[in-house]
Amino acid sequence: MALKKLAEYEASLYGCRFCTMCKPAAEVANLTLIESYTTRARGMMLWRAINGFVKFTKRDVEILYQSTLDSISQAWCVNHYPVSDYIVAARAEVFRMNLAPVSVKEVLKREMTLPYSIESDAIFLAGEAAEFGDETIIKPALGILEKIELHAETVMIMCGALAYSLGAIEQATKQAKQVIDIISQNKVKQVIVDGPQTLWALRYIYPKLDIALPEDIRITSLTEEILLAVQKGIIKVSGKSKKKVFFHDSRSACLLSDKMASDEAIQPGFKGPEEILGAGDIYEKPRKLIDIMGMERISSVWSRSLSRSCGADDGLWLTYPQIAKGLAKQRLQEFNSLNVDIIVTDSPLCQKHLSGARNEDDVMILWLPELLLGEQSL
Repeated sequence: MALKKLAEYEASLYGCRFCTMCKPAAEVANLTLIESYTTRARGMMLWRAINGFVKFTKRDVEILYQSTLDSISQAWCVNHYPVSDYIVAARAEVFRMNLAPVSVKEVLKREMTLPYSIESDAIFLAGEAAEFGDETIIKPALGILEKIELHAETVMIMCGALAYSLGAIEQATKQAKQVIDIISQNKVKQVIVDGPQTLWALRYIYPKLDIALPEDIRITSLTEEILLAVQKGIIKVSGKSKKKVFFHDSRSACLLSDKMASDEAIQPGFKGPEEILGAGDIYEKPRKLIDIMGMERISSVWSRSLSRSCGADDGLWLTYPQIAKGLAKQRLQEFNSLNVDIIVTDSPLCQKHLSGARNEDDVMILWLPELLLGEQSL
């Protein structure tokens, strides 16, 4: 699972440069109506670069960064070509050549790394909250952890996901090692993460960086802990809510799934079932919690592994905020068309970004702990 160099993806890039099938999923291309942002165009650009036909220009680099990691095209592809991996490899190559845009370099100056002395054997690792840079974002989560009497100390630290997504591999490695040091030096036995991006860092990025977690560590998501508490009756919910809910998955969830969308999902007139769009605990557990609460889940083809980015994914909201805001507005328009009461997400970063872009008449966006605190009856 080691990190590969861009040249090792030549076969995938060769295929992508001839294929237009994922164009309907091209988020930034469909927002801007600029062909250069399609996966095919980027694949053509990168294939030409690794074969020595061109050198990266300033505009090439901008195109490479003015997007998420494009994992939605990876999910849309019937062969699931490793688009997100070769985008990371390309960005890492750009960093080695010292060609990264100024906006990217400025974002990477953000740090929330403090010396931690942990007295508990469990920590609440708030990596998404650290990227947002505001500790108040996790108040709902802390309220839930208190109610279920799970004594986990909060560690709000950059986990390496942002740096990795932007191709700053050395910085991502440094941040990952800091997380491991906190776990190892304080003999932590359980890590509860605040959202999918933090979980993606621990379960996917760290192995890519050849950084091993302690063998006896237990890693769970906040969603998993909430669901377990509800199933055990520690937190009681009425189960009688009749609200219509749509669940928004972050792009990191796609890269944690057991299975991406099947090819039936991209057929004209696809009506479901939703499970065709992706499978795995990262999708099933939050939805199961919503079902237990008695809410009616509304589905869309742009769900699970095909969930369109809200703009908060992969650092885009920081590097190119106007593009990210456009994606958020586009996603909000989709939400409004679904005729639901609430949009729920398990990503605090997505919740904050979407809420910041919404107008007064747009549907409400809630982080899963907020939904539970508002609906429970203890």
